[in-house]
Amino acid sequence: MGIAATLLAAACNVDFGGDVDGPPDFDGPGGPPGDAPTGSKWLGVEVDGGCGRLGLAYILVDEVCGGVGASDYLDYFRAPMFRDGARVGDLMYAVDATHLWVLDVADPDGVQRQQLQAGFGEPLAVAQHQGKLLIASGSQGLLQMDLSDPFAPVTNAQIALTGPALDVYVDGDQAFVAHGEGGVAVVDLSVDPPVLTKDLAVNGFAAAVAARDGKAYVAACDSFAAIDVATGDVLSETWLSEAYDGEVLVAPAKDVALVGGVAFVAAGRFGAVSVDISEDTDLKVVGNCTLTSDMDFYASGVRAQADTLYIAGGEWGVLPVDVSDPLSACSLITPALPKLPDEDGDCSDDPPWAIVPWTDLWEPPPPGKDPIQTLPFGDVVYAFGDARRIGMRAIDIKDPQSLVNVGRYDEPRLVTGIAAGGGRVVVVGKAGGVFDYDVEQLLLPQGSHDLLLSATALEVLEDARWVVAAGQQLIIEGETTAPIALVEPVGSQGLAVDAGRVAVPVSDGAHVIDVDTHVRTIRKSGDWAELPQAVSFDGQYVATASPEWTNAKRLDNSDSGLSLGEHGVFDIAAISDANMWRQGLPRRILLNTDYGLAEVASLGGQAGLAIHAGTEPFSLALPAGTYADGATDGEHLYLVSADRGSYRSQLITVRLSPSLLILNTQAFTGHASGVAVDGDRLYVADADRGIRVFDVGQSNVPQALGVVELEVSP
Repeated sequence: MGIAATLLAAACNVDFGGDVDGPPDFDGPGGPPGDAPTGSKWLGVEVDGGCGRLGLAYILVDEVCGGVGASDYLDYFRAPMFRDGARVGDLMYAVDATHLWVLDVADPDGVQRQQLQAGFGEPLAVAQHQGKLLIASGSQGLLQMDLSDPFAPVTNAQIALTGPALDVYVDGDQAFVAHGEGGVAVVDLSVDPPVLTKDLAVNGFAAAVAARDGKAYVAACDSFAAIDVATGDVLSETWLSEAYDGEVLVAPAKDVALVGGVAFVAAGRFGAVSVDISEDTDLKVVGNCTLTSDMDFYASGVRAQADTLYIAGGEWGVLPVDVSDPLSACSLITPALPKLPDEDGDCSDDPPWAIVPWTDLWEPPPPGKDPIQTLPFGDVVYAFGDARRIGMRAIDIKDPQSLVNVGRYDEPRLVTGIAAGGGRVVVVGKAGGVFDYDVEQLLLPQGSHDLLLSATALEVLEDARWVVAAGQQLIIEGETTAPIALVEPVGSQGLAVDAGRVAVPVSDGAHVIDVDTHVRTIRKSGDWAELPQAVSFDGQYVATASPEWTNAKRLDNSDSGLSLGEHGVFDIAAISDANMWRQGLPRRILLNTDYGLAEVASLGGQAGLAIHAGTEPFSLALPAGTYADGATDGEHLYLVSADRGSYRSQLITVRLSPSLLILNTQAFTGHASGVAVDGDRLYVADADRGIRVFDVGQSNVPQALGVVELEVSP
């Protein structure tokens, strides 16, 4: 047992004899300025002497209690994670700050999605009352959902509030809604539609609330208060004396659970703070259960069942606390805190790719443990989360005693890439396989291959055979010889094919491999790539571009190649600003068209297209987004972008001649992971469903023909 666990056991009466859901298997965030732990966010502040190249330092603040006056306050909640849920019968109604997910959880080992609905503002927390669902929906206030059709809830009533609805709690026939500076709204649920009866004012920013016996207990970021519901009087308030480190709130009161005469309040690194509420007029902090030195642990949610409190501890996992004697469950502990920047600029000035863990964020790694809220329900505990490190929403279903997983629901990620040619369509990912063109049924499955399930990059040769990169191997369909060894792994844009040749990038150039002889030609770029490069054939040359570069390179037989004109999306200053990376990682796509080499660049939500056909590129601004892939029929570019946070994707059609012009933009719910064109058919890989099929032969605008629904083979 490590020292952190030892101190925790002494403070929280935790039994570590069983299989506790402890630290995740992957590397934690470490100290700043690494990735923000789940439940918190980075805030850029100016310091004299500065941190980084633009005079900015980055401090960790709580996502609920930090930057509450910012115009983009609610945007931070749109991380790709489940935030809360309510179980009604065998159905789980889960929210992710954008959608309502209806999941059949009758079989923990085989959870099935039944519905996905949007249009609810920022749904952050849920509760239920007499067969209806209540959603705290950020800017949309409180929503009451009718569950007459449990698989397709509809909005029955909406109650507007003066602040963002962050939490909802039901006590009898009343709902209590924490809405920031607006305090706590009290809603009468005994009438239809429900009615707002009053707002309870509180010092601070109301983040969460629980109620019983005519009293509301409010976690208000830098205070915790007991309020008489009938009179609206604040009976007492208290909080930790160490709540602030300078001007930074380091102990945010952000969630609350009541156990006997004690309120347990989630408070980030301070864990679950226990407050004696036996005397409503004299609240007293009596302890806090936390991990003293483990920076992965960050408490955002607290829920209790029977004699156990379940703390959602972010990247550390779920921490159980024995609360059979709630007053003595926790002792007062001061945890280690992230270091704050000083006026001498005592922060890293390393380039962003060194201080932002892009390797964790570029493509989702295997599932980890990242809960932001829990829900004990009978013989299971649901843990909602999986966010920045995973890039995928997930709910772990755990045994309440051992906290071992008995089930898990992951956001669908059926396909991760697509290629087409010669009437064949090939996809890679969990539902990877080969399909043939069909007029009536769109596509006919023709089988699969193990390599298509795990490949990272994919192309189709002129003879319609597929070629994939998996790890550091290149495999060509039908070949019985050993796979071709690669010097480095390649990313999703790291394969290009042309006339019996395959190009793969390496950090200092590219390798061109003859398909028949496997003879390899090495071409140097004269530059070093830190991130996974894009590659394309460019006439007799090969072009490469690393996402952090401001110029793509055309590789000839020299040792340095030719720098193409700047793409114009970002400059040296912008690519060196870590804050831009936190808004959106840089990406690059290269495509060979009839009008020159097409280059798509994006960073921090900004995106643009450059066509390299002369000394200076032709350029076009693109809609904001993270661009996943592109395809061309020579005359047009078809680009797909995906927003993991909002779970929304776009298909963008660009005309290349006589001038660059965006012809059409189509949006859909899901996660676009690739696009390919073959003849008059366009295929979009949708990780949520399968393959979206479009006709591009009848007009300049892709016409949707249907979706080939895929599923993972048992």
